[in-house]
Amino acid sequence: MNKGNHYLKMLALIVAAGFIGLLVSCNDDDPDPDPDVTVSLEAVIDYSPSAPEEGEEVTLDASLSVDDAGVGFDVQWTITSAPENSTATIADPSATTTTFTPDIEGSYEIELEISNATEGVSDTETQTITVLPKGFEELSGAITTDLTLENIIEDPTQIDYLVTGNVTASAMLTIEPGVVIHFQENTMLTIDQAGSIKAEGTESDSIIFTSVNEGGGILWKGIFIGSGSSQNIIKYAKVMYAGNEAMNFTGDDFKAGIGVNSGGNIRVENSTLMFNDGYGLYVDENEGHINTFINNDVSDNIVGVGTWADEVDDLDNTTTFSNNSQAAVEIMASSFSETNEATWNVLADGASYNISGTINVNGTLTIAPGANFEMDEDVIINVYGAFIANGTDVSPINFTTSDDALGLLWKGIYVNSADGRNILNHVNISYAGNSIMNFSGADFSAGLGIDASGKISITNSTFSNNEGYGVYSEESGGQIATFEANTFSSNDVGVGVSANEADALDGATIFSNNQSAAVEIFGTTYEDSRTSTWKALNGSAAYRVTGNVDIDGALTIEPGVTMEFDEDVLVRVYGSLTAEGTASEHITFTTSNLNGGLYWKGIHIISSTTLNSFDYVDLSYAGQSAMNFSGADFAAGIGVDANGRVSVTNSSITECKNYGLYIEETGGQLEIFANNDFSNNLRGVGLRADEVDALDGNTTFSNNSFAEVEIFGSSLSDIKDVTWTALSGDAYYRVTGRLDINGVLTIAPGALFEFDEDVDVRVYGAFIADGTVDDIITFTSSNITGGLLWKGFHIISSDSRNSFDFTLVSHGGNSPINFSGDDFAANIGVDTNGQVSITNSTISNSGAYGVYSKGTTNNFTDISAGNTFTSNPNGNF
Repeated sequence: MNKGNHYLKMLALIVAAGFIGLLVSCNDDDPDPDPDVTVSLEAVIDYSPSAPEEGEEVTLDASLSVDDAGVGFDVQWTITSAPENSTATIADPSATTTTFTPDIEGSYEIELEISNATEGVSDTETQTITVLPKGFEELSGAITTDLTLENIIEDPTQIDYLVTGNVTASAMLTIEPGVVIHFQENTMLTIDQAGSIKAEGTESDSIIFTSVNEGGGILWKGIFIGSGSSQNIIKYAKVMYAGNEAMNFTGDDFKAGIGVNSGGNIRVENSTLMFNDGYGLYVDENEGHINTFINNDVSDNIVGVGTWADEVDDLDNTTTFSNNSQAAVEIMASSFSETNEATWNVLADGASYNISGTINVNGTLTIAPGANFEMDEDVIINVYGAFIANGTDVSPINFTTSDDALGLLWKGIYVNSADGRNILNHVNISYAGNSIMNFSGADFSAGLGIDASGKISITNSTFSNNEGYGVYSEESGGQIATFEANTFSSNDVGVGVSANEADALDGATIFSNNQSAAVEIFGTTYEDSRTSTWKALNGSAAYRVTGNVDIDGALTIEPGVTMEFDEDVLVRVYGSLTAEGTASEHITFTTSNLNGGLYWKGIHIISSTTLNSFDYVDLSYAGQSAMNFSGADFAAGIGVDANGRVSVTNSSITECKNYGLYIEETGGQLEIFANNDFSNNLRGVGLRADEVDALDGNTTFSNNSFAEVEIFGSSLSDIKDVTWTALSGDAYYRVTGRLDINGVLTIAPGALFEFDEDVDVRVYGAFIADGTVDDIITFTSSNITGGLLWKGFHIISSDSRNSFDFTLVSHGGNSPINFSGDDFAANIGVDTNGQVSITNSTISNSGAYGVYSKGTTNNFTDISAGNTFTSNPNGNF
């Protein structure tokens, strides 16, 4: 032995021993292991080569396994599955790195178990290794001259070609039927602009493009089509286990089995696209093209097909889609060209299109019956051309969210085209309204939004679970061409329309569980060119009016209509309003928030047409604020302005803050008034003297706290010869200002009048108050308990018809009557030229005289006159 070498070895051992001692010393100072640290192992198998042939040694390596706590582990390799008759074994099953030699082509399942018995932990990993048979050819690099790949091995289960590096074809690449091509990890076949591909198998002898190791989860990159050649075709082929890495498209980059770049073109027929990570087929949104796509099977990809709007019509209705985890067909954000006129087919077996971005429809797009669309969050379809979605009863068209489980909403369909072909028939729109649409006026969210220049027909369709409106028609011009037999459920609002478009709605459409309203009518104008009817909605559904509505045209309200008005909302009638219900189908006008105690403003009649009519109408909870009349302003359920005219029959007006019905004191006209009910208003009816004769004796009044009927200070015109009827029950007229009787006024037996403080009646024409023994006429104070007196009657005219017979005149005489000479206070005052007859009457409780006469009277004090005078402090006469 060489002594020098011996000394060197001894020196090395001494140094090593010292170093080990130092390590031990350091370890003695280390803290004890943390008992809370979790010890775990993760087995990882690495092997090479990635595509071994039979008879080629394979190296197995466990060194990449994870041992975070550094506890160490033992190794055990096992072949758990191998091709039949294989006798392959692992050289050293317990070594971290070992080998085995596959003796038969096929799949070998290798199991690795790592364990630490002391810590009681272990983990197992399994890896499938595909072993190739001998005899295939390898491909890589550029193909610059026409090339045909022949079927080398007739057995369709055997590989013909192995792609070991990226292949780029700049010439014609022809692949014969039966060819099987395996691709190593992340390799790709590119057909560039100068090249073309003709891969046409047959029904019995298909072409296969797949991974070199399907079972091992190894993916290749895919087929990239950059060529626009019309010869490009993939037919009776299988493209599988691609998508290892994104392809470099002109637009965004994605993974795909087949990728068609900008300018590229491909026909895919009778082929299978499956087990691809990413898309089975992806068409770049920058002018990638599908020539034909027919009778394929697209399954178990992330997305079956990804394409853009102009290419969707190339997809057929026979291709099957199954188990594509995100979507069968994805339509990306894009525009359907103005020159395009095409149909998007229904996908087979109920498969859905997934629209992942905004679609602008500029051309003429038809949606086939039965088509299903799932829309990503906030995605919108904008219609600027023509949109024809004409489903059938058995094959409706569906637009909904791509994920209702997470509560995601899409944006909706926006129509800003007036094309007469626009239609939704047998269409279901749900879970839209994620954000507001940009309308010409105010912006709102909706399932379907019709802008000012838009027009569409909506029939036999369902709108459900939409945020905002099911359908919104823009208030300044959106048009609904036809609206029939639809269903609106669980939207915030079913339909929102302007006054001009409300007549498009039908009575068959069903509304249910729409949170704020079935139909909302915005504050808008019903134009003077319109003559139409607002129909009764189905069931108990109501119109909700959320802003002031001006009726300039001729509007009819159909029997059975219910209208609910928001706080202080007013209807102004400049044209005509005919609201005529029936005994069995009343029309209802009321508040939209009864529980909240909110009142609407009422209906203001400005026009003088006789078409203004309320028959069998129930109006309630109006009068939130005063209407702007020609004279003084008042709140009312129905207010008739100076030039207005209205008829009110068989109707109820209740719970109004002030007047139920107000006829403006300077000229409003009450045409017909019969068989109504006024209850729980502050004032039932308020009107001037010239209109009182329109009131009937059948209308009922109850609990109108200030007055059943108020007669304002006004004049009965000299052309009038009328009778003021007795109101029904114990209802009374309350006179709140001076009355000048210039015409001929007859008071019907049984009538009751109450006068406010110091109010008087001046008779310049004729005043005939002839009651009966059973129905006396009463004239008294409106506040006897408050001690208030009215002024009394001042008879100025010499008309011999002036008379009081079977009357009670009491609590007048508050202040002197303005006689020709001296003034005196009295219940009845007869001026110098006045004439009156008083019989069978009671004159009582005057503030001064019962009767004071300077004119001509009957001998009213004679017992034969039958009068009674009591409690008149200045004398009975």
